[in-house]
Amino acid sequence: MDLERLVIDNIKRIRKEKGISQEKLAEACNTATSYIGLMEIYRNVPKLSTIARIAEALDVEPLVFFQAPQKLGKEREDEIQREKKKILSILDKEIDKFLHN
Repeated sequence: MDLERLVIDNIKRIRKEKGISQEKLAEACNTATSYIGLMEIYRNVPKLSTIARIAEALDVEPLVFFQAPQKLGKEREDEIQREKKKILSILDKEIDKFLHN
């Protein structure tokens, strides 16, 4: 497994999942848009300090970039379950309000 490619692929995937453009990510990381673009085609390899800034901009832990996709699937499933519980809790409260008015 190529660790550099894994990290870059995960950064690109998460950026796209969150709907963040290369320009917005570059701005949030205080780097050039061209740097992000070249990184995503494997021409630039980010330093650890850049990986940390990218993780902060994408609101994820830096470790996520180093995890193989199958591990990310479990993490994503856990996140979905947490969000589902929050939504169901909100709906439950709204239904109670409706029924008691």
